[in-house]
Amino acid sequence: MKIIFFWLCLIQLLWGADATIEVVKGVARLTPLAIEDSSPQSTEMSQKFSQMLAADMNVVSMFSVDESYAMAGFDATSPAPAHKEARYLLRYRLVNDGMGGVKADVKLLQDGTPLFLKSYILKQSEMLVFLSHSVAYDINAKIGGSPIDWIKRKVLFVRLTSPRHSEIVASDYTLSYQKVILKGGIYGFAKWANREQSDLYYTSLSDFKPTIYKMNLLSGKKEKVISSDGMAVCSDVSEDSTRLLLTLAPTGQPDIYQYDLNSNTKTRITDYSGIDVNGQFMGDGSIAFVSNRFGYPNVFSTRINSNAVSQLVYQGKNNSSLSSYKNFLVYKARESTSGYGGNAFNLHLLSLNSGNIKRLTASGENDYPRFSPDGEAILYIKQEGSRSSIGLIRFGINKSFAFPLKIGRIQSIDW
Repeated sequence: MKIIFFWLCLIQLLWGADATIEVVKGVARLTPLAIEDSSPQSTEMSQKFSQMLAADMNVVSMFSVDESYAMAGFDATSPAPAHKEARYLLRYRLVNDGMGGVKADVKLLQDGTPLFLKSYILKQSEMLVFLSHSVAYDINAKIGGSPIDWIKRKVLFVRLTSPRHSEIVASDYTLSYQKVILKGGIYGFAKWANREQSDLYYTSLSDFKPTIYKMNLLSGKKEKVISSDGMAVCSDVSEDSTRLLLTLAPTGQPDIYQYDLNSNTKTRITDYSGIDVNGQFMGDGSIAFVSNRFGYPNVFSTRINSNAVSQLVYQGKNNSSLSSYKNFLVYKARESTSGYGGNAFNLHLLSLNSGNIKRLTASGENDYPRFSPDGEAILYIKQEGSRSSIGLIRFGINKSFAFPLKIGRIQSIDW
């Protein structure tokens, strides 16, 4: 019964996103930039691309972006009349290749002088938002901005479609592009298997026992990893992709295990009569995880082949979700209503080296944080009143962004 209750607690009743962006922290005075369409003719696709670029350049955060749409010649040195105040112009020319793809020429000008020029080939026009992300990445690198490698990565999430059906979906970080990669069963807790994002792990509840599978995205080939009574979840993958942290419940209570993919052997890490879940590899060789050892979810750490368990978090209650990057930990904490004016579930960043804690969010219910693989950003789910969003926090520039959600219920997310 406890296992069933825990599975239900893990299901996040949330909604998913378009490319609209909202800056929710302070913005310094920045140089004006305008985006102009130089395509042979204005189309729905070329206008949508202008919106995508505006959203991405806001995230780049090196310019004050004028989001008004205008057309101008690709080789013109002066801006369109609507953009006469802009010092920087980002121009694009989209041309359909007649085979479902797009060729894009992109130029960045400063006071009429070209700074950046590049041509892009996109084989599938439905992935247009990834072209926008690539342009933003290249311009950020050209101007010398903080690293944004994460902007081009795919996001993996599980969408609940009915009480006994779910889908595993690959998307971009705004969730504006979505491709269903697995459907027709009950799936949960999808996790990228490697940095290249060529494979993923997921849990199938359609089998006799909860079963973890590995799937190759290109071929669709699936192979069974492990099954367990009650519960089977892959919560983390080691940096070299050779070890997994699993939550298994072979005797009725969930515990943390390490699974070695080279030897196909598992090692039990925790042995507790309550609930231990969501193991995360830490930079110092230890494992962080969530446990109800105090009667409510909190964050602890231990080491493989060690009986010692240490409490990591002493602030807030209901610390039921976390993510790690080297010696940093981001976790959710329920905070007192007297301190934060409402039932707040905020995200906090803990440095294991210094012990310093920084609150990352200020209001609403913020959940399911995920570090980007380079540790430069955090993706999470935000619920505030009737509004639901995907949240993005960039550490290098100390800014947060929000993308409205409208895609159905999300059960898990990975970057």
